[in-house]
Amino acid sequence: MLKWLIRNRLDAFEKKYRYDLGYMRELMDLDYAGFRHFARAIGGGKYRGALPRDAWYAAKLATMQHDDCGPCAQLCVDMALEEGVPADALKAGADRAPAAMPADMALAWRFATATLTRDPAADHLRDQAVARWGAAGAASLALTITLARLYPTLKYAMGHGKTCQTLSVAGTENPLRPVA
Repeated sequence: MLKWLIRNRLDAFEKKYRYDLGYMRELMDLDYAGFRHFARAIGGGKYRGALPRDAWYAAKLATMQHDDCGPCAQLCVDMALEEGVPADALKAGADRAPAAMPADMALAWRFATATLTRDPAADHLRDQAVARWGAAGAASLALTITLARLYPTLKYAMGHGKTCQTLSVAGTENPLRPVA
């Protein structure tokens, strides 16, 4: 009964966002206990803490751009647009142009990118995040980056991460480019 309910929720999510959750179905079928543990982490991935909404989405987008080949990053963009994040700021993120983003988004995007690429600039950017959002906000930013990696990591590890695509932000196509 519970698996039936979960499958219905996965179906509804796929239909709403045009996003393939085959990797989650496969995990549920192969290792239901493991799927339940992953499902708990999904709830954590919705946690924003002391981080402003737009900065939270910028950090998620930068993480998805680093770790994904398109579908997860597109899902992030679609959800951000749905929640009212400005399309022009998301286009700047998709173009890897943080200078064109509002300050909060640019800081979160730069920090996430620096963290994921092990750029020493992450230390300075972390200090800026603490100054802007407090230590709790910087911790929320770190948690956001960590949890955003769960989806593409699981998807690729299970062999479902082979679909590349461009990002579409409010009708504009933005090719995903490797992080430099």
